Amino acid sequence: MKAIWTIARKEYQLAMRAVTTYIVFTLFLVISGAGFASAVFKIQLAELRSVYDIINLLFVFFIPAITMGSIAKERSSGTIELLSTLPIHLSDIVWGKILSAFWQVLTLLSFVLIYLGVIMVFGENIDYGVIVLGFLGLVMVALAYVSIGVFASSLSSNQVLAFVIALAISGFFYVIRYLLGLMPLRIVRYLQWFSFEYHLSGFLKGVLDVRDVLFFAAITLIFAFLATFKLQSQNMMQER
Repeated sequence: MKAIWTIARKEYQLAMRAVTTYIVFTLFLVISGAGFASAVFKIQLAELRSVYDIINLLFVFFIPAITMGSIAKERSSGTIELLSTLPIHLSDIVWGKILSAFWQVLTLLSFVLIYLGVIMVFGENIDYGVIVLGFLGLVMVALAYVSIGVFASSLSSNQVLAFVIALAISGFFYVIRYLLGLMPLRIVRYLQWFSFEYHLSGFLKGVLDVRDVLFFAAITLIFAFLATFKLQSQNMMQER
């Protein structure tokens, strides 16, 4: 566990010194801020659900950008081989990378508190329970996207390819929501369980369902395991 925290802290500190990180942060905040301004000042809604929907969509594009170099850059520079010789488990490396990227996303989400402050000043009859649970839902879905991104980064030493793979997998879980209307009802009842939007919608309505929490936790664990398995198989091939 100590190794995970050490790796995560080091990676987070390096990321927060990189110019590209602030470019990604700025674009994210400009787009989400525009959505918030439209909802509050034009539509005059004292709630954050519309902003949460926008942020969920932005995650599909921005989290792959944050995670694409997490393992890919280690592979391209050869440092992943050095890390694998240290007295730490490969799973520690994977979870350290996941935690580091997750902290970066949480740093981004902390700016949502500014939106909450604006609503508290200008809004009336605010449902804080819905806002808090909606934020919790974003945290859960962000962790799942981060795990997917780190897995994609473990597949290639090319960061651009890692971004594309993460975007494709994350996009799949996102666009399922739009495919449900085209499917027969007997299939929809099963396919909807793979939709991030389906499980996030409960949080956005202020409903906490343990099944939704377990779904996002399962996705996170599955892709973390796949990333670890990929690194282990790569090491075995190099030892032959």
